[in-house]
Amino acid sequence: MKLKSIIYLLLVVVNVGCSSSYNLTNKAQKVINDFSNIKSTEKLELLDGTPYSTPAFIFDSKKSGKTVMILGGTHGNEPAGYEAALRILKLLERNPPKNGKVIVIPLANRQADKNYERRIPVPNEVKDIERGNLNRCYPGDKNGLPMEKMAYEITEIAKRNKIDVFIDLHEARYFHLNTPKESKREKGLGQTIIYYPNEESSWLVMNLLDNINENIDDPNEKFSAVEQPIMHSAAWWAGKELNIAAFTFETMRKLDLEKRIYFHIQLVKIALEKSDIW
Repeated sequence: MKLKSIIYLLLVVVNVGCSSSYNLTNKAQKVINDFSNIKSTEKLELLDGTPYSTPAFIFDSKKSGKTVMILGGTHGNEPAGYEAALRILKLLERNPPKNGKVIVIPLANRQADKNYERRIPVPNEVKDIERGNLNRCYPGDKNGLPMEKMAYEITEIAKRNKIDVFIDLHEARYFHLNTPKESKREKGLGQTIIYYPNEESSWLVMNLLDNINENIDDPNEKFSAVEQPIMHSAAWWAGKELNIAAFTFETMRKLDLEKRIYFHIQLVKIALEKSDIW
């Protein structure tokens, strides 16, 4: 075999061995398989008819009250967020809102979720790869690239339903305030609630922290508050443009997956209870 062929084969093996992937839990896959049968909800399709099409579910009590929007799957390599959002769908199906409404978009960047990637690729002529990162595309552009269009559709749903609380479920690589010195790129945001600095967010974040931390023994696993979501993120847009309670929930990726999912679900449950949804 020629040397070039040997080198090529070695590169293929290395690339395959190093590629990352993720298999959904059985619970999550069952929810996806049953999307068309979710009860007590109105279902909308975002970017319908495109490869990026993804469902939004609206649970409406038909009574006055607050509206809460929950996003999962903004980043495909942060699976606890979309695993939790999918389970929250079933939780709301069993326990519909008593007041107001809840909107859940569990797989916001469905192609990135499918491929376990942070973002989707952009055309070669587009120099800014972050235009494939849904959480850098708000307020969106109805004539833009796919994730700019997705951000636009999400903002339109939010405005149309006059949401009061916005929650985006994420994960981070390091614990908050415990970032290794060698990491020059990432801040430790694991186990944090990133909130938009307004009165609505400030009141709710204190309730979230008090309630979630009450039953966490390990100091590293306790949640802390971080002010100001990153510019052009979903929570940044919701807090800035709608002046509502807006959050990014960040769990820490090195924790067991089920524990991370549990933390996300607990935080959402607290937010729904404090918003008088339940």
